[in-house]
Amino acid sequence: MDKIFAKYAADRHDAVRKWKQKTGKRVYGYFCCMTPEEILYAADILPVRITGTGEPLEHADAYIQSNACAFARSCLDAGLRGLYDYLDGVVVPNSCDIIFSMEYFWRALVPRPTKPALIAGVDIKPYVHYINYPEKIIGREVLPYYLEILKGFKQELERSLNRSIPDADIERAISVYNEDKAQIRRMYEMRRSDPPALSGHDAWQIVYAGLLMPKDEHAALLKNYLDDLQSDGQTAPEGVRIYLSGSAMDLVNAGIYQIIEDSGGQVVSDDLCVGTRAFWYNLKQVVPPLEAIARRSLGTACPRSTVTTAIPENRWTHIVNTTQNFNIDAAIFYVLKCCDARLAEFPHLRNKFREELGIPVLFLEGDYTVEGLEQMRGRVEAFIEMIEG
Repeated sequence: MDKIFAKYAADRHDAVRKWKQKTGKRVYGYFCCMTPEEILYAADILPVRITGTGEPLEHADAYIQSNACAFARSCLDAGLRGLYDYLDGVVVPNSCDIIFSMEYFWRALVPRPTKPALIAGVDIKPYVHYINYPEKIIGREVLPYYLEILKGFKQELERSLNRSIPDADIERAISVYNEDKAQIRRMYEMRRSDPPALSGHDAWQIVYAGLLMPKDEHAALLKNYLDDLQSDGQTAPEGVRIYLSGSAMDLVNAGIYQIIEDSGGQVVSDDLCVGTRAFWYNLKQVVPPLEAIARRSLGTACPRSTVTTAIPENRWTHIVNTTQNFNIDAAIFYVLKCCDARLAEFPHLRNKFREELGIPVLFLEGDYTVEGLEQMRGRVEAFIEMIEG
């Protein structure tokens, strides 16, 4: 069963194209877990996470300087090469400076399936939707402000699709997403045991596949897989229990899981946007659906909201929640070069891990290549040997 998730992730472009051809429905790409996917899902759209390739750039260097995030540059290059030519739209939240620029680049440069409908030079059916996620997430004015942003996004989407998106449909989408999150949390609960029920790399592939396929299908597949796993009583190998934190991950840099686990470690929990930050908290359905989405987004523990003097309380609370009861032996921070948000917060987090949690930390800075990952193998092996004593 786990091979189904791995194959879907590896063949993601073909898999999504086949799904679109089979269903006749729209597919939208998005760049960040801050994207309000439930609104897209309620509009009968399949949201898929846009990721890079790790291959040498063919076009993106003509538009983005080389000292910018290699992951984002690779995402743009994939778009310019036509790998995402099946997308009917793109959603770009203001998650960091370089992702923010994707709104312009994708609108102006990336080929789209249909020609834009222009009136006086204005695209009346936007292909790229920008969401101005607030950098400040604390204060009475933040929730009303972001709620208006989401209302505007919903209205723009309705105009683009020429249909309404009723609250009842958004509530149903929230229920579907909550069920999928519940199954992923169940999978993480099974990794609390020693040894864990499944490896960190296998768990990551399952989470990643869920960013590319309908959530109801993913939840059903995952439930069956976890039921079988519990019945069989299988476990992953024992190892030093690692907490992994860092930049966005896809099939390229997720090789860090394999390096850790080949070196005698076992990743049992994480603080990643393709990880716990995407699913750890359900949306509360006791408030209007857009408000529930706004509250969830503002409560997500994203490093972009870290200031120079402190780690936001909700971010540290999330980290504590995802380390407690996992019996963490050590933490590894794997950050891509030029990932400003993660590089800025690391000194604060390193100190808090050591002083408040008593957890030793290894910092790795990568360049978004398989070759670059392999160069870190020796440091990972030495760190795990040190923890083992």
